[in-house]
Amino acid sequence: MDGECAKRVVLAVTLFLTGCVAERATSPARTATEQLLISTAADRAAEKLSEQIPANIRVLLDTTYIDAPDGEYALLAIKDRLLRRGIVLANDKASADAILEVRAGALSTDEKVTSLGTPQLSLPVIPGVAAYNGFPVPAINLFKRANTRATAKFAATGYDPRTGKLIVATDPQYGYAQKTDWVVLLFFAWTNEDFSEPARR
Repeated sequence: MDGECAKRVVLAVTLFLTGCVAERATSPARTATEQLLISTAADRAAEKLSEQIPANIRVLLDTTYIDAPDGEYALLAIKDRLLRRGIVLANDKASADAILEVRAGALSTDEKVTSLGTPQLSLPVIPGVAAYNGFPVPAINLFKRANTRATAKFAATGYDPRTGKLIVATDPQYGYAQKTDWVVLLFFAWTNEDFSEPARR
């Protein structure tokens, strides 16, 4: 092999190795899908809650009792819905017609999986080969239904800041959002969800 040919071989190998560089992508602790499910459920519960509060009233909003990972979003969703109904948010007790205590009974997700098939397995260790820990066999799903459902539960109590007299008390208001992944006969898979487009529930 002459010098020119050797240079071409080295160049080709270099280009090949350069093309094999892998890029690492980080994964967040929570998926966007989970956040969308919970925020959608919160929006729907906040909408229902606001309908239980009399319009044209000035309230001091107390959200001490919304303690959840997505509590800040829930608080802003409730404020938004109250303002849209014409309710005025006061800055202090002196200017408020009522102190409105809002509480969250639920703001999270549940997951349920139903499947028919075989789970992921590992073939037995080969005798005499210490370094061999078994060969993984992926799960075979003849049928699988994986459902994730978000639930938000809000309620509110309003009372006069001067007399302590009850002004308004709502029933618990619920909001839901869900996503269902389906697999049939290994290869047929699809997803149903209700949070991509705004929907009143």
